[in-house]
Amino acid sequence: MSTLPKTLDAGDGLTFDRDLALKATRHVLIAMKLLLEVPILQSDLHLELAEKHVAEMLGGDQWRPIARQLVDAVLVGAGA
Repeated sequence: MSTLPKTLDAGDGLTFDRDLALKATRHVLIAMKLLLEVPILQSDLHLELAEKHVAEMLGGDQWRPIARQLVDAVLVGAGA
């Protein structure tokens, strides 16, 4: 598991439960794979795009470092 705390906070007044954010991130990645018609998101471009989408879902660019951790955690948990 990642080093993400139980409650995610980027300092903008919003907080999210880690487990719910991981579940939502998983859904974003599945949708991206379907739209891009790729079996796995492995290129740097795909990972950057996933990070951007998750950050937007959470509230904006200030969430990008946390979004990257969420994407990484989901990809490691899925085995790629």
